[in-house]
Amino acid sequence: MDIDAVIIDVEFEVSSRWNPYNHHVCFRFIDTAPNKPRLLNALYELERNDDLEVIDYNYSETPITEKTNLKDLEV
Repeated sequence: MDIDAVIIDVEFEVSSRWNPYNHHVCFRFIDTAPNKPRLLNALYELERNDDLEVIDYNYSETPITEKTNLKDLEV
């Protein structure tokens, strides 16, 4: 099994019992594929909060190559 570093762009749609409208929360970070532990941890942290409910989420993966700009990402 190959493990690769990827950039994850994820958008979570969450609802809060304190607000009648859903919220959209976006994150961008470096993770490892295929397991994506940081993505799964972000989902876990949002779901374990009693005040929030994760309605949906979408993410995309961008492979990291020697030409990828990592300037704004924590490595």
